[in-house]
Amino acid sequence: MDGEQQAAIHQALVSVQHAVTSMTFPICDQEDLIEAIDSVEEQMHTSHPNLALMCRFLNSIARSLRAQAEAREACLLIEDAIGKAGMPSTWQSGI
Repeated sequence: MDGEQQAAIHQALVSVQHAVTSMTFPICDQEDLIEAIDSVEEQMHTSHPNLALMCRFLNSIARSLRAQAEAREACLLIEDAIGKAGMPSTWQSGI
């Protein structure tokens, strides 16, 4: 994973964290999303990140937020980051 891909993912996660902490969202759901964000960030800082795990968490985060109008920009940033990293986007499936 190159620096541009990591930067896109990091920026998407910052946007998600801002959205989650600023909107009316159940605290248990906030905690779950923050935990998922932390898991992706942790993977990015390892010498061999588990891309499949990161992909699963990023899609899960976006799927959790897709019904929240306030989080639309964050979801689009995740979509962009997933694409730049060459990961499959599955979070919009079943809409």
